[in-house]
Amino acid sequence: MASNKNAEKTPEQILQDQIRADKEYVIKNKRVRRQTRRRAIVIILLIFLLIIALLSGATYAIMRFVDESNFRVTVTQTGTQWLSLSKDKGFSDGGRSVLDVSAPKNMDNVTLCNQLDEMLQDMIATDGTYEGRGADTYYIASTFYLTNSGTKDAQYNESITLERALRNMDKAIRIILIKDTDVEDDALGEIVAYAAYASDENGNDLLDENGLPIREEVVPDVGYKPKETLWYDGLTFDEADLDENGVWYAKPFVGNGYVHKSEFYPITPGQKIKYTVVIWLEGQDPQCVGDNDSLIDAERGILGGQVKLSVEFTTANTVEIK
Repeated sequence: MASNKNAEKTPEQILQDQIRADKEYVIKNKRVRRQTRRRAIVIILLIFLLIIALLSGATYAIMRFVDESNFRVTVTQTGTQWLSLSKDKGFSDGGRSVLDVSAPKNMDNVTLCNQLDEMLQDMIATDGTYEGRGADTYYIASTFYLTNSGTKDAQYNESITLERALRNMDKAIRIILIKDTDVEDDALGEIVAYAAYASDENGNDLLDENGLPIREEVVPDVGYKPKETLWYDGLTFDEADLDENGVWYAKPFVGNGYVHKSEFYPITPGQKIKYTVVIWLEGQDPQCVGDNDSLIDAERGILGGQVKLSVEFTTANTVEIK
């Protein structure tokens, strides 16, 4: 039929029909190409937006993780009393109410009677975060200064708060607080170590014959004696923390979320008090050794645990210091 129809048309009509058909094909082809391009553009935009969303989410997660791994020091003012913090004795930053100390994202265990012991005096002598060997991997070590930036005598207390502890991390952690109330002399200040009560590898508190919890050794099972160690020259110990053989015992956490909470201490206008804080996971602790055969690998020790700590200084009401 098509041949008969074409036979009835003149050559010119047949040519015109062919031109129209070609134009329709070109138009349809252009539409298809446009639609294809549009689809491609939409797909590319969707992929781009998805990548942006994923990157934003990843960035937020990393920032949040880093922020939560910081060790924070703060001052809380009461009335007209003013305290300030700084990482250097000269308070070159003008003094702050909050200091964030960088912490490693992942803390492995280390023992005080090994690497940390040799570096403790270097840490104490440092202004700011200690950047010695291993500082980015194994522990938190920082020095900072507290001053009375007001014009009146004041009193303040110090507290260390355990804000979060997962998988018995608090059972293995050690916290040393060194306080030097006269930064102009050569003394290095009073050194105190804090730890949870002694526990077994399952995190259960160990009890003495009277059913009372046992204080934890700063370095368990190795008879660690700080007074016999060269690196502690110039530091003052609380005699109650050393037994008759000179073994060092940590002060137990006070409970209710606090590692330590002090009485109120006097501080005069302009007086500077230097603090050194060292936080680590004691590798000699049973929680780190994790040698309980009843535990599967995923449960052994404190693997995958988390802990978050902060230090706060709080002023009391106005007083006269004599």
